[in-house]
Amino acid sequence: MVAWLNHVSTSIFGHTHIGVRFFSVLSLSVLTVVAYLIGVRATGKPAAGVWAAVLLNITPEFSAGGLMMTPDVPSLFFWAVSVYVLLGINFHQAPEKSSLRTFVLLGVLMGFAGLSKYTAALFYPLLGVYLIVDKDRRKWLFTPYIYIAGVISLIMQAPVLYWNATHDWITFKHVMGQSHGSSNFDGVKSIGNFLGGQLGIVGPVVFLMMLWMWVRLPKYVYSQEKMVASMKFLWWFSAPVFALFVLKSLSAKVQPNWPVLSVWGGLMLLGCWIAFESKRRQKILAVGMVLSLLITAVAHNTFMVRDLGVNIPFKNDPLKPALGWRGLGLALSEMANQVSGDKVVLTTRYQTASELAFYMKDNPLVIYMNPGYRRQNQYDLWPWPTLDDKIVLYIREGDGDMEDVVKNAFVSCIYLGGVVSMHDDMPLRKAHMYACAGYKGTKRFRPEVY
Repeated sequence: MVAWLNHVSTSIFGHTHIGVRFFSVLSLSVLTVVAYLIGVRATGKPAAGVWAAVLLNITPEFSAGGLMMTPDVPSLFFWAVSVYVLLGINFHQAPEKSSLRTFVLLGVLMGFAGLSKYTAALFYPLLGVYLIVDKDRRKWLFTPYIYIAGVISLIMQAPVLYWNATHDWITFKHVMGQSHGSSNFDGVKSIGNFLGGQLGIVGPVVFLMMLWMWVRLPKYVYSQEKMVASMKFLWWFSAPVFALFVLKSLSAKVQPNWPVLSVWGGLMLLGCWIAFESKRRQKILAVGMVLSLLITAVAHNTFMVRDLGVNIPFKNDPLKPALGWRGLGLALSEMANQVSGDKVVLTTRYQTASELAFYMKDNPLVIYMNPGYRRQNQYDLWPWPTLDDKIVLYIREGDGDMEDVVKNAFVSCIYLGGVVSMHDDMPLRKAHMYACAGYKGTKRFRPEVY
């Protein structure tokens, strides 16, 4: 889904920041409206919609992270719209009163979510549990509606299933590889890092209030009769998913963004819940939202903290993976212009390959050579052009010796020099460039690490 969306947006806006991020910004804008509508539909209170929409936009994970075009963006978008559709169904009424078109729409929406990210597969099990736990809702499991939606979603996964079947199920191996810990894995440290990460990307006060609400809500909803169905529904689509990731963090590393669907649901539920709470608790949440907003501002630009006199070493900067690439790309482009002939850029780090393809002038063709100790990635699967008559500009980040797999693949490699990307007086990235000629051929490593 990310590839398809980026193809559309870059075809319109070119290989620019807006070209790459257009649909992420658009999705976050539409999700703001969806959040408001969910709050109103779930509670009948416009105030709940306002709380939910504002929570979404001040939370670092969504306000800052949502500007990056990751699989989480379209996955969350289609998941959120699907939740809104489900909230409009009264599962306590006779199924015959519902429209088949609603479930066809649901199947299509979740089909798109599944084409975005594998975690969308949790949707139907969650819906099934939600229906099972209440005897008045179980009758829906004996009607075709849910299953029609599920079959439509499954059929829409045909591109994913076909591609994996013809490529040794590599992306499934990738997911499984990320979900297993090593022999010396420290579960206590892992769960601490995971929860600490949530404090940062959600905001400490908002996150703690959300946890408290998840624990308290099952008892609370029974005292608010008109809120029972909607609050239960949002609880089932948020709290259990987060609990699964907490348990998983005890056996393997869990990235802070993985439970994004449950955190989004938690924020929607928090917006609904706080609309019925006391002014005192609303004020506490409002203070927490201000703190989250400050974290969001820093997440957009960590240098504003340095401007206040707080020294953050670059290696500890949470934005490190995203910083310094523009300056590095421009500096390397100037060096590349000194070399005449038909050129191709080569790296042995896939993160470097993608950034240079974007930030170097005229978006050169960048190929990737796996040195044998990096996990498999998309670049390992893409074919190379013919290199016999080309000058290959090998770019190595940081310091150190030239990779042997590169050195042995060419008759000669001439060192052209090094460049440094700076922000004021702070070095961000360093790279070295070599001009290699006389390609002799090489074996492209495909390590069994995912």
